[in-house]
Amino acid sequence: MRQLATLLKATLLITLLLASHVQAQELIAKVDRQTIGLNDTLTLTVRQTGRTLSGGPDFDGLRRDFDILSNQRSHQMRIVNGDMEGWTEWRLMLAPKRAGTLNIPAFEFDGNRSEPLTVTVQERQQQPDSDGRDIFVETELDKERVHVQEQILFTVRLYSRVNLDGAEIQPLELNDAVIKAVNEENYITQIDGRQHIVLETTFALFPQRSGSLDIPSLVYELAVSRGQRDFWGRSSRQRVRTEALSVTVDPTPDHYTGDTWLPARNLQLSEHWGTDPGSLRQGEPVTRRITIQADGLTAAQLPALTLEETPGLTLYPDRPQTEEQVNASGVQSTSTLTLAMVPNQSGRLEIPAVTLTWWDTEADQMRTAELPASTVNVTAVPGAAPASEVTPSRERDNGDAATAARQTASGPTPLVTIVLGIATALLSALSLWLAFLVWRLKTDLATREAQARGERDRARAARGRAWQGVKRAAKADDLHALRRALLDWGAAIWPEVPPRGLTDLAERLDDDVARARLQELDAILFKGEPDSPFDTAALLQALNQSRAGQRSGRTDTGGLKPLYPNP
Repeated sequence: MRQLATLLKATLLITLLLASHVQAQELIAKVDRQTIGLNDTLTLTVRQTGRTLSGGPDFDGLRRDFDILSNQRSHQMRIVNGDMEGWTEWRLMLAPKRAGTLNIPAFEFDGNRSEPLTVTVQERQQQPDSDGRDIFVETELDKERVHVQEQILFTVRLYSRVNLDGAEIQPLELNDAVIKAVNEENYITQIDGRQHIVLETTFALFPQRSGSLDIPSLVYELAVSRGQRDFWGRSSRQRVRTEALSVTVDPTPDHYTGDTWLPARNLQLSEHWGTDPGSLRQGEPVTRRITIQADGLTAAQLPALTLEETPGLTLYPDRPQTEEQVNASGVQSTSTLTLAMVPNQSGRLEIPAVTLTWWDTEADQMRTAELPASTVNVTAVPGAAPASEVTPSRERDNGDAATAARQTASGPTPLVTIVLGIATALLSALSLWLAFLVWRLKTDLATREAQARGERDRARAARGRAWQGVKRAAKADDLHALRRALLDWGAAIWPEVPPRGLTDLAERLDDDVARARLQELDAILFKGEPDSPFDTAALLQALNQSRAGQRSGRTDTGGLKPLYPNP
């Protein structure tokens, strides 16, 4: 019996491994850009997942529309959560031969086939104004007017016709927008008949309030290699600066009726059932997954779905799992709600529709994504007792000698075999269940850590924005605005118990000079003398010293939370 159980386990393991191996075999082709200029280059990546193979796909079909400038092959392997993954990759640099819509054909290799692709090649893109310079920059916005929280793509391109030993762009910082770096790529283009290396960086910006979003000038720090170095062997240094830009941000439209503001290029709802919903059984749980897929929204913007109660069904929803991907077209996010549904009665049950209102930023109008209402059939579980459940009195009354003879003839061996088989199956199921629980625990811990890290980052950003507001108000010598900015700053530090006034804020600081300056400002405003002379620079200096002291780990004697608990 033990040998049989071992054989069954080994067979199951081999089957699962073979199934995963088959699923892992895939040929994928992708390009780094969908639209290029006639003088630009394009990078095509073809990946074969699974085992390492010699040879490769036939790329001769590309030569109809492209010149193949280079073809590099690489192989990688990694182990994730005990699962081994490997792939072979070919990276080809292509130059288009003509303008128009060019086709990249499907490739075949080891029985797998990739999907064909199309690339738009523009006849002649507007040439950047180089003024004959060896190095210059340009910036581009995909939109100059958006709604609040709508994605804006901000692209910076550095052009150089000389070799660079290094190039570093200044970090982009905005007080009133969420920033995500979504794409970095290098390619070659021709300007005035000369080749230029292009370093392109794209940011996705999500303005958080209406009005004007001002994008500051950014600086590139360059190490230029001209074949000459200084006495210490270092490259010459150079700085280039972009132009400042501005975007008009409109508020949420008045006629928008959704519960959550969702400005996206595209948004879809999809679902997956673990069991055919047309044939459910009473009391047996079934898994349903509902996924929100959105282009142009961050994962934090996606709402948690609220489902209507369904008579005859008990719902056990899990915490939504979110995922965020970035590329040259911006941010794509998904949120998947997994719930167990247990039918507690038989018959036909109506599953309500799931709807989500969103704003189409391409068409500039409101839309609704919907999973339509559906009907599931639930089969009742037979309630009859098994034939083996016969009462002892009934068995004695019958006194069937033939039954006793059959039991004697059959002997205990089949019963033992059945019991051992059931025990083996239960142990296997228990092992799988424990493995699932461990995986689930790790996933929950990772999710909680990510959420905690996100909350810390958001709190740190809020403190930074509030402090910038204090500095702006102090520079303008507007004492009323300075008071409001200081209270906003205090609320960002202590969001659970915001300070009620400047005196309350002063008592929370671990610096006598800062406390005295705040009390002096409070006294001037209380007397109604905002034009009285007040040294805002001295206040800022004192507050800066207090902030530095708090970041070094000191706390006040009153037992209050530190000024910066997460420096």
